[in-house]
Amino acid sequence: MTTPQETLHFLDYWRIIRARKEIVLAVFLLVVITGIVFTLAMPKVYQATCVVQVKEKQPDVPVFERSRMQFDPLFLRTQFEIIQSAPVIEAVVTRQGLVGKLGEAYGLNTLPPDKAFDKAVKVVNRALRVQHYRDTNLIQIDINYHEPKGQAQVEAAATANLIAEVYREQSLARTRRVTEGALDALKVALDEQKRKVVEASAKVEDIRQKYKITVFSSKVGTESVIEKRGLTRLEDERVRVRMELEDKRARYEKVMSLSAVELGDAAPYLVGDPALASLVKAKREAEVRLSEMTMASLGPNHPEVRSAKAVVAELETMITDALTGLKTGMKHDYEAAKAKLDALEVMLEEQKATEISAEASGYREFDKALEEMEHARSIRDALEMRYLEEEIELDIPSTTVEIISPAKVAEPDDFVSPNVMLNIVMSVLMGLCAGIGLAYFVEYIDTSVKTIDDVERLMELPVVGVIPQKVEAFTESRAYREHAEAYRMMRTNVRFSERVKNGRTFCVTSGSMAEGKSLTVFNLGFICAQLGDRVLIVDSDLHRPRQHRILGIPNTPGLANILVGEVQFEQAVVHTKVANLDFLPSGKLASGVHGLLDTSKMRELVQDLSGRYDLVIFDAPPIIGVSDASLLVREVDGVLLVIQHRKYPRTVSMRAKAMVENAGGKLVGVVLNKINISRDYSYYYHYSYYYYHPKRNADEAPKKT
Repeated sequence: MTTPQETLHFLDYWRIIRARKEIVLAVFLLVVITGIVFTLAMPKVYQATCVVQVKEKQPDVPVFERSRMQFDPLFLRTQFEIIQSAPVIEAVVTRQGLVGKLGEAYGLNTLPPDKAFDKAVKVVNRALRVQHYRDTNLIQIDINYHEPKGQAQVEAAATANLIAEVYREQSLARTRRVTEGALDALKVALDEQKRKVVEASAKVEDIRQKYKITVFSSKVGTESVIEKRGLTRLEDERVRVRMELEDKRARYEKVMSLSAVELGDAAPYLVGDPALASLVKAKREAEVRLSEMTMASLGPNHPEVRSAKAVVAELETMITDALTGLKTGMKHDYEAAKAKLDALEVMLEEQKATEISAEASGYREFDKALEEMEHARSIRDALEMRYLEEEIELDIPSTTVEIISPAKVAEPDDFVSPNVMLNIVMSVLMGLCAGIGLAYFVEYIDTSVKTIDDVERLMELPVVGVIPQKVEAFTESRAYREHAEAYRMMRTNVRFSERVKNGRTFCVTSGSMAEGKSLTVFNLGFICAQLGDRVLIVDSDLHRPRQHRILGIPNTPGLANILVGEVQFEQAVVHTKVANLDFLPSGKLASGVHGLLDTSKMRELVQDLSGRYDLVIFDAPPIIGVSDASLLVREVDGVLLVIQHRKYPRTVSMRAKAMVENAGGKLVGVVLNKINISRDYSYYYHYSYYYYHPKRNADEAPKKT
């Protein structure tokens, strides 16, 4: 069965920061101090700003009406590049004498003149920044100088204003130069067109003399001969009469296709006869009166009804006579129009015959030459007009660049860089980010055991005890009595463990040295004895014994002496000052202690001690690197593995667990030692020893179990 994957909570991230607060604080202070020192060491940069208005070329006073030019979206972008172009900056460097003023600061005095000039241009180019005010034609020119010392603000303002002035002068000069060049080209084209007009006029006169043509007008669009004018007039008249004929024919056919009733309703609209319209209106009013009388229940022989019927009948007769006359009149109009059209067509055919003869005599050639001459004159007139307009406008002032706000000299303390407050804030933020990032990185590469979850998830073992830092032996006066609760909980967890029911003998070991197993053994035995258990602590670390130092007693005789038969248990055991707590030292042998634990004597001793005491705790050496622990773990009822918090990689603890199991030992659980409560309290709040009241602990009476 697989355990569900747990997601990280916000408090997990906070725990990492709290656990690594020394790293976070150190990096934070380092970055902040570095940022402040760097800020104070930076040179003071002064900014000067000049605002100019840029417009497309047009005279200050409009002289001629011109069609409105379309907006060029690239115009302002082009002006940006022109302001920053080499001709403008080079002119500024020369006129302001920046090579000499910046020579000492940038080492220009040691360079050849051309190199020094180029470097000064690069300095100004780097200091220049151009930006555009949105939805306007205003351009802002910024100059940022930190050299020369003491005069940077003055030179920055001078450079910004000079850039605007040079840009304006060069723009005007460039515009005038372009216009003059265009005028020269326009003058050449105008002279050429005048020559063409003279040639075309001479050609027209030659043709007129050749065919002896009488000219009534020389304007394009009117006829040059009387015959051609008559032909056009006849053609226009024929078109007009045909349109009238078609209109009359359509009206006549429409009238003839309608019934008497329909024609009576539509006639006023077809012919527009006001008399007929009046008759139709009077008839409708009479019919309405007759209908009202009928609805009033008047009989057909009633005098008023008979009178109304007579009026309606009379009006119908009058309308019928009028419609008959209308049809006859429309027919005559149609026939008259048709006869007129036939006569015009006969006249037009005769005129065309005359025109064909005239064209054969040279009219066509004359008209073509006349048209070419008028075309040449129109081009000449247009060119001449444009040339005169441009020549006049060239002498009229035109302001394309105007300085709106000149740059002013900044005060000595009005520098734009470094921004001390901004740099400090950025240093604080960067310091926090760097410190927290380094803390997370260190946490990531730290493979030691950090939490109870690490033990239970990776080693699949319960945590039977969590011991805080700064724990002393409980026999010491400086020991914190509130730490005793951690060992009470450990005793309870071991006692009720399902892995070793009713176990009496336990071995406490660790994966490596200095993980705190000896102190854990003594304090656990102390608490168990205090609670009424008859406890024996056996220092089975024959190579590096430590329990006798805690108790302040000699280390001999002891376990080693018992195993070789020099003494009996009763001669070696020490009854300590702590009630119910006995101690068996490790002992010393002149011949060495290797292999003593791997004997039947040791097995018999363990069995004998389990019958004498309620709890026997063996302080074994680290299981990795020393074989004695592997021999001892299989002889006892259970094994406790001590792991120091955040010290050794997890692989060490995993290997220690595997060695205990391979040796046949029964692992009861893990004791997580030396927890930094101030940093990792959130993971271990359920262990109440941190909040345990010392006075209550001291007043508790030991209870027999």
